[in-house]
Amino acid sequence: METKVVNVVAHMETSPDKANQLVQVCLGLVEPSRKDPGCISYELFQDKQHPGKVTFIEKWENQEALDAHLKTPHLVNGLNAIGALATKPAEVLILNKLE
Repeated sequence: METKVVNVVAHMETSPDKANQLVQVCLGLVEPSRKDPGCISYELFQDKQHPGKVTFIEKWENQEALDAHLKTPHLVNGLNAIGALATKPAEVLILNKLE
């Protein structure tokens, strides 16, 4: 099993009139995702100048934990809802920390 920590930064964007909806959907992912096995941290941020832009910053114990998270019903349903609100495709970065 891979043991290298995986960091994820995911940006989503919607129109200003749908910003509150997007935030609510994203907030609904935070607590269940934090309970997923292998989750080290799972945080949601909102752009102060553009409320329709949100960013998840996540840390997972390894790639297997992230892969399992991506298949959970709460995330699959949440991503479908986000997709219906988004004005452009999500930008997802999977990062290795350089030391």
